Amino acid sequence: MPNTSDAVPLISTYFNCIMMMVASSVVLTVVVLNYHHRTAETHVMPMWVRSVFLQWLPWILRMNRPRKKITRKTILMNNRMKELEMKEKVSKSLLANVLDMDDDFRPLTVGGGTFMRVNGNPLENNVSQANHINHNSHGQLGTAPSTPNLHHASSTSQLMQNSACSSNTRELQCILKEIRYMTNRLKLKDEEEEVVSDWKFAAMVIDRFCLITFTTFTIITTVAVLLSAPHIVVE
Repeated sequence: MPNTSDAVPLISTYFNCIMMMVASSVVLTVVVLNYHHRTAETHVMPMWVRSVFLQWLPWILRMNRPRKKITRKTILMNNRMKELEMKEKVSKSLLANVLDMDDDFRPLTVGGGTFMRVNGNPLENNVSQANHINHNSHGQLGTAPSTPNLHHASSTSQLMQNSACSSNTRELQCILKEIRYMTNRLKLKDEEEEVVSDWKFAAMVIDRFCLITFTTFTIITTVAVLLSAPHIVVE
């Protein structure tokens, strides 16, 4: 029986390296596709992903986004701006809660009538109407029988005016509510598009990093195997 060699053939070593690289590329391709198809409704981007794949790694790979140049200065500035925005959001939320509590019990005067907001809804507390009715009731005691009819007509017209003002106020509140809903919806849509764009750019960064890494690994492995083979360089 011929003697078998204990050394591993160079071609086997090269194939093992290539197989490991192909397996790694398949796994990372799945990761890239996963990142590319993520949306704001399904995933929330962690801060470390945003910092690594949207700031520092693109800066190392010299990648830029449209209308967004990525440099060390811009990275530090964006981090500082995000900290200030978080503090500002907290202060605005506290201030909004205080103002909402104040608006719930603030009197509103419309068309000579006084309204009181309770839980954001105006309730009619027509003080001037009550005073006018009381004045009419006192006037009815010492006047002729024709006078109560006049006061009754004036009080009826006043009630109609106040009801018209109340209906107009409710319509304006409904319109304002719809406008706020549309504005918030458009703002939410813009934020979702920005999140989707961030995920797609993160996928591009990972893809570029894998391209550079696998290309370098293939070149180094090929050169090392060729230099290790005997009789490649003939003197």
